[in-house]
Amino acid sequence: MSVYRLLIASCVREGGISCYDMEESGRLTYRWKMPCEEPMYLCRSGNTLYALLKRPFPEGDLSGLQAFSAGPDGELSPAGGIVSTRGVEACHLSVFHGKVYAANYTSGSVFCSDGAMDVRTGRGVRPDRQEAPHPHFIAPSPDGKYLLSTDLGLDRVYTYDEKLRVVSVARTPAGHGPRHLAYAEDGRTVFCANEIASTVTVFGYGDGVLTPRQTVSVFETPHGDSTAAAIRVKGEYVYVSNRGYDSVSCFRFDGEKLTLRSVTPCGGVFPRDMILAGGLLLCANERSDTVTAFRADGERLERLPQTLSVPKPLCILARPV
Repeated sequence: MSVYRLLIASCVREGGISCYDMEESGRLTYRWKMPCEEPMYLCRSGNTLYALLKRPFPEGDLSGLQAFSAGPDGELSPAGGIVSTRGVEACHLSVFHGKVYAANYTSGSVFCSDGAMDVRTGRGVRPDRQEAPHPHFIAPSPDGKYLLSTDLGLDRVYTYDEKLRVVSVARTPAGHGPRHLAYAEDGRTVFCANEIASTVTVFGYGDGVLTPRQTVSVFETPHGDSTAAAIRVKGEYVYVSNRGYDSVSCFRFDGEKLTLRSVTPCGGVFPRDMILAGGLLLCANERSDTVTAFRADGERLERLPQTLSVPKPLCILARPV
């Protein structure tokens, strides 16, 4: 039976990073906890784990980046000090060509550990949510040549080279608020979860250029108080977590377009993150302090009885043991 090692970021002062082993049956075993203050997001590269810390410095609101080394048993130990992301409320990070990149949501910039930055300007059409740039995601492109980064405040998706020079810019519909991206297995399709409008935009991708093809709602009928959050792909199925109308929407992608197939309650409140691990889907429910588990069989999500109690879980990583 497959076992997956889970790392969960708990964004409270005493939260830290907790580790569990989870079997395909859903059975959970607690392993350990690494203290750190208010981790927002996690990213693994080889035997190094990187954590974004919301506000780790004694003065000011700047976010920080901390590296941890993983030992033979997987336990973490700090690898150096905390480095500023030179921005406020960093919310996403990734590793590309050996360098760490972060999206600073509130201050409207993207950061590289080698010192490069891109500070964005402008605003969107929604004065309540798009009064300024709000980068929310940065990660390598499907072909590994570039970086893709969303901006919720500007309704844009940027393509960068490794020095954070803009290669191209794509747009989502005005006011939709692009949040996170996920990639189809064909390497030529990118799915964008649009937070504000609760939609998904399908882009064609080729050599750094994104071409919009379709935008579809995550619901059959509108739920005005809900916002889209995490997006994940498994084969022909695309999953989106919905905060407000606390649920997971499942789409089927036929190679050309998305079709909504089901909407399943997530079993918690405000599912900010979501991860697929083998045949399981896990939801990090920020406002109910829980992580809930499902057996994911295409469009059918079957709730498992196991529920983890974790204060303010914002991010989950999983990999086979």
